[in-house]
Amino acid sequence: MSRFTHAAATMHTLSLAAMEEASRFGVRDADIDHLLLALTIDPDTGGQILRGMGAGLDAARAAVAAQHAAQLELVGIASDTDGLGRIVFHETSGYEWTERALAVWTEASSGGRRGNSAAVLRALVDEPSGLIDEILRRLGLDPDALKSRLDDAQNLGLSRPAMFEKNSFSGKRSIFVPAPVDDVWELLSSATRIPEWDHVVDEVHASATGVGPWEAATATSRNGKPVAVRDSSRRQQIYLDRFEDSAYVTWRFTYPDSSNDTARVVTFALEHAAGGMQLHMTLTWAGTRRRRRVVRQVLRAVLGPTLRLLVYIQLTQMESGITRVFR
Repeated sequence: MSRFTHAAATMHTLSLAAMEEASRFGVRDADIDHLLLALTIDPDTGGQILRGMGAGLDAARAAVAAQHAAQLELVGIASDTDGLGRIVFHETSGYEWTERALAVWTEASSGGRRGNSAAVLRALVDEPSGLIDEILRRLGLDPDALKSRLDDAQNLGLSRPAMFEKNSFSGKRSIFVPAPVDDVWELLSSATRIPEWDHVVDEVHASATGVGPWEAATATSRNGKPVAVRDSSRRQQIYLDRFEDSAYVTWRFTYPDSSNDTARVVTFALEHAAGGMQLHMTLTWAGTRRRRRVVRQVLRAVLGPTLRLLVYIQLTQMESGITRVFR
């Protein structure tokens, strides 16, 4: 992945999480504190360093809320720190970055910085307002010690970007989920819970046999807005292709009313991690009809970069749906 593409991918992933956190506070302006919260669940170097120093999502949320309350108290306003709501970003619209948050993004990609999560975190710590410094101290972290670890990571060139298969419409992504493996497995192994993490599926009907296949309705709205869906794509069939208890599951989605034989295959591999669990996701668009092979080869050659970007976006949308359940 090129430096530009990696920076763009990082911005997309962190933006989703940060704006989801902003929505919990009932605001539409995503600021640097929301970006810090997003970094606590980042699977790349920035998130690993934060969690390794004890800054998990719940602790960071409490520190941000306490900092907001302290700022309001300075002007004589009482704050209810228990009044935070749920994430509603996926149901609403109109979110934007503040000017100082945009400045952090610019700084993270300037000079020798690559725009990855470690660079974003370093730019946050250097941000001149002092807000992040105060939040870090509430978390019991020394900003200078954090800078030192980030500098070491930059010198070592540590990074784990999303990976793509060269000759197929397939992508892989490793994410961190702030929840126990058993809880995540319960979500990902149940056909009826697929709509909670897959925005393409609206409703899954019970299987007559209990083991599938399941019939599902395709979602016709997103973020409260209608989505155009072809008649041939309104119905889906869901198959459970592989199942290894608490470790591995593969779902296959087809459109039985469509003349296109392409199936969407989603695989999850679960493993324990400090403060939660690590989830390895694979998304593949697979076809079977031989006469379509030439067409696919042409598409890969001409539209390869665009299709890989679309696969990456679909992976991050699933990531957002999964982590949102536990946040």
